[in-house]
Amino acid sequence: MACIKLTIVVLLFSLSARAQTFAEWFSQKKTQKKYLLQQIAALQVYSGYLKNGYAIAKGGLGSITSYVGNEFALHSGYYTHLKTVNPAVKNNPQVGAIIRWQQDILKQTTAIKNQDGLTVAEGNYTAKVCNALLNDCEARINDLQNILSDNKTEMSDEERIRQIARLHQAMQNNYRFAANFRSQLQLHVRNKQQESKDHNTLTQLYANR
Repeated sequence: MACIKLTIVVLLFSLSARAQTFAEWFSQKKTQKKYLLQQIAALQVYSGYLKNGYAIAKGGLGSITSYVGNEFALHSGYYTHLKTVNPAVKNNPQVGAIIRWQQDILKQTTAIKNQDGLTVAEGNYTAKVCNALLNDCEARINDLQNILSDNKTEMSDEERIRQIARLHQAMQNNYRFAANFRSQLQLHVRNKQQESKDHNTLTQLYANR
């Protein structure tokens, strides 16, 4: 009899636990279903917003399409402007000075290479100096041509003016170097000639004694 009572108690407990499990499961399912319905409703609202937004962008008011088109045209025009050189930049006085200095440097280096009174070693040295100087000048002129040519570089007018100022300073330095180097070379040759003249004079004086 006691065994039967124990069995009944266990069975009741099992049924109670199972009923509780079923209740929890049903409650969870009910919650999930409620949540799912909320999600569907939210998606329908979002779908409505999306459809209305697309209609406005494509046709309706036309404002979004117009804005995007205008924005693209604005950017396209900006980059085209960056590739086009302003005539005011081309007529910058520093550009003319750079070209004049380049021409003068060519004359200076030609005169240096043709300088009389130099030894072979001195002639080779001066030629190397002149070639290095001319290579640097050529690089500066190439940079200037790129800055002043349409569709070569993307720069604002202010950036082009700054770069021209940089090249202007560099070419001025090259011009001063060429002029100073030629002057020093001429002085060196004159000193050598004077020394040779003095040596010949002393030689003649001693020879006449």
